[in-house]
Amino acid sequence: MLFSSSKCPLPALVEWCRSLRFSLSAGLDPVRIFKQQGKSGPRALRSLAKEFGEKLGKGSSLEAALEPHRDKFPPLFVELVAVGEQTGRLEDTFQELEEYYSSALTTQRNFRAQMMYPAFQYCAAVLVISGLIFILGALGSNIDPIGFGLTGTAGALTFLMCGAAFAGGILLVLKFATENVRFRARLEGMFLNVPGWGPALLAFAVLRFAVALRMCAEAGLRAETTLHYCFRATCNSRFQSGEARAIEVVKRGGELLEAIDASRAPFPVEFRETLRVGEETGNTSETMERLANRYREDAERKMKIAAQFTGYAIYAMVALMIIFFIFRIAGVYLTALGG
Repeated sequence: MLFSSSKCPLPALVEWCRSLRFSLSAGLDPVRIFKQQGKSGPRALRSLAKEFGEKLGKGSSLEAALEPHRDKFPPLFVELVAVGEQTGRLEDTFQELEEYYSSALTTQRNFRAQMMYPAFQYCAAVLVISGLIFILGALGSNIDPIGFGLTGTAGALTFLMCGAAFAGGILLVLKFATENVRFRARLEGMFLNVPGWGPALLAFAVLRFAVALRMCAEAGLRAETTLHYCFRATCNSRFQSGEARAIEVVKRGGELLEAIDASRAPFPVEFRETLRVGEETGNTSETMERLANRYREDAERKMKIAAQFTGYAIYAMVALMIIFFIFRIAGVYLTALGG
């Protein structure tokens, strides 16, 4: 969910945003910038940078150049670049994106580090149980440790393959989610109700919305255009499903807060209150900036909790597996002794 597409790794994206920001601040032409990036930019993005440079040289907009490659970039990147280009504030946009993805990269690395030991325990448990099945079979025992008819070498290999397939299936789902924006949005929407993960994903969705709203408010975009970019930036189906209802409200002259309420998206009370204050005082941009900073810290903290929750779930699964097999083998031996 927090992982960038494998076609656009987060480290490369952070480096790209930094380089583009520095080049724009130096007054270089975007066409020249992207052509340079095609030669010396992050290796994973050189071919795209070269293509963007060619399209810009032919008069295309950066938003149009990005559109065919939307699934190769995180949603917030695509939406904010479009806003920055329309308002002539690409330099500020890339600075905001650099800060956001630098924070996301730190969160990603911390999460992976926290998952190392639980993953090791799961692998060790699968290997130990597979080894037990093999040893019992080699000793000529008819004991079926797990009760599924898995014995001997064939049974050990079958259990090992099932354990690997379970872990591999999870990794494939995550990989597909990082490479398909729509699937990822649906997945993040469904996981909002999952203990541990729900609060973290909600915080990230609101953070993306707040960042996009801040940029759009500073740019002075029309309300319906602002909501379009903001809802798409959340990359969460529970939020995106309310985009049409929200836009309909502002088209009738309603305020942003009314539109947010009409969307029926799960915005926290704190967000609604902050937006209300921002609209009443005419400082929506400033209030969203403060809120985004708060949610950035909150999202990082809740992602640590999600990692801990996942780790405990893996520990519990491993413990239950081991306890089950202990009682299973003990029961077989006691039955044999009783007979």
